Amino acid sequence: MPAQPRVRQDGEGRLRLHVSRPAKGTAVVKVSGEVDLGTAPRLWQMLSERLHGHGAKLIVNLSELDFFGVAGFRVLERAQLLADERGTLLFIHPGECRSARRMLDLYDGDGLRTL
Repeated sequence: MPAQPRVRQDGEGRLRLHVSRPAKGTAVVKVSGEVDLGTAPRLWQMLSERLHGHGAKLIVNLSELDFFGVAGFRVLERAQLLADERGTLLFIHPGECRSARRMLDLYDGDGLRTL
């Protein structure tokens, strides 16, 4: 039986995180609202928890974001390093979030995988 999805929201309601497990070994973190300097630590905490679990694949869905700042991008870079260390596949789905797409398009390093 699949685990119940969990929704977490920061104190000001600017960041909402929803975790689901569509298949064994796969977690999807849907991020909505805003990822900025104030909310990025909460995103890191969620991704870190998932990456320290036993899943083989983590998908970060940014398609419902209103804003994605540099602090959020740094969280994704850090998450990718941890995923590589743990042997977990990390995929980023920017969807139509223009700020996330722009940052990912400008990124010329190796490692971040987009869907």
